[in-house]
Amino acid sequence: MEDCLAAVSRQDYPHFFVLVVDNASRADRAREIAARWGARYVVEPTPGLSRARNRGAVACDSEVVAYLDDDSLPEPDWLSNLIEGFQDPSVMVVTGRVCAPDTKGEDAVHRWLIRHYEFGGGSPVVVDSNTPGWFERVNFEGVGIGANMAFRRRAFEEWEGFDTRLGSGTPLNGAEELHAFTSLVARGHKLAYAPRAVVRHPCRATKQDLRARYLADLRAGVGYATLLFFEEPRYRRAVLAFKLRSLIRRVRNSKGEARWREEGAGDYARTLSARLSGPWLYLRSRLKGFS
Repeated sequence: MEDCLAAVSRQDYPHFFVLVVDNASRADRAREIAARWGARYVVEPTPGLSRARNRGAVACDSEVVAYLDDDSLPEPDWLSNLIEGFQDPSVMVVTGRVCAPDTKGEDAVHRWLIRHYEFGGGSPVVVDSNTPGWFERVNFEGVGIGANMAFRRRAFEEWEGFDTRLGSGTPLNGAEELHAFTSLVARGHKLAYAPRAVVRHPCRATKQDLRARYLADLRAGVGYATLLFFEEPRYRRAVLAFKLRSLIRRVRNSKGEARWREEGAGDYARTLSARLSGPWLYLRSRLKGFS
């Protein structure tokens, strides 16, 4: 977190404040670091990233609430470019680009895994409920990621906030930002992707670490789709249509991209196991009473 706050302190945007949300940590280190960098500090005692995000939004009185992971490193013009995305008053969410560590990779599979870790291309994107295939784009094709996103503060006045069944600290362990994007776009708002709002997100970039990350993301994605199917009937048809098209693409491309997915994860059995465990994660979430 120290490096993150140092990078935030170098932003070229003139007027902003920093809020650190301590999510049920057992020591005062977060409080000490926040004080050292002049950041505001609040505690969310119940574990869960969605709860922490919601606590942060409640504690903010600014027009825009931007989110970073505590190990991310925003570029100096990150916030300026993120805020610029709100020039259109109908835009409720702006997301930015996330870059992986600078590494060339050991081989083609390693490079594929690094690309999976990154997010975002070089062209701006705007999505609303009139965009063809918007549900698939927002949920499964990538228009934003939680390590680099911002919301108008008033979004939290008309929307229930991040779903506490989702995100780190829950059995599903992810997708809280995707559900947020979906909820707001479905309400008639726009989401804008700003490629010049860049965050560098360090990670252990070995093939083994990235492979584990890929499988975890795969499990979380399937678990999230299961939740949408069973608990949000209005999206049921869209989830089924996407899964059917994905299956057809995998069959047609069995010797191309699908091969890299399997080899990147280790083998076909591991990717299949990850897919099949997604519904189990959803069931665990229900059994443990996450709501």
